[in-house]
Amino acid sequence: MNKKRTGAVLVALLMCGLAFQSSAQDAESKFNSNADDLTKIRGILEEFRQDIIRKDGHTLTKLVLNPDVLFHHTNTQEEIDSARKYNAQFDGIGPSQLDGFAKLLATTKDKLEERFRNIEIRQDGPLACIIH
Repeated sequence: MNKKRTGAVLVALLMCGLAFQSSAQDAESKFNSNADDLTKIRGILEEFRQDIIRKDGHTLTKLVLNPDVLFHHTNTQEEIDSARKYNAQFDGIGPSQLDGFAKLLATTKDKLEERFRNIEIRQDGPLACIIH
C-alpha cells in the first residue's frame, strides 16, 4: 500500500472516524485487512502521534496526499447547532483544518500529545478507517 496514500486516507478518516461508525456497524459489512497493511497503518498513526509531540506541523502535512483532503475533528452537537444558526445546511464538517492545525503545532508553547486507546482499524483496499 502506498505510504502517502495510506497517510492521506488515515488522517482524513482519523478525525471523522465517528461519522463512519454507524455505517460500519452494518452486520453485512466485510473488511478485508491483512497483517502487513494493518502494520503500515499503525506505523502511520504512530508517525502522526510523534509529529504532534515534536510539534512538527510541516512533517505532519506530508502524511496527507494534498491540502484538500479532509482533516477535521468531529463536531459536538452544540457546535453543529451553533453553526446551523448561520447556515441551516451545515453538515457538521467544515472545511479542512490541516493548515490551522499545522500552525498551532508550530506556534504553541504547550506540551501536546495525541493518545489513542481502543483503536479499531477497518481497511478495505486503499481505504482505511480508524475508530478510537
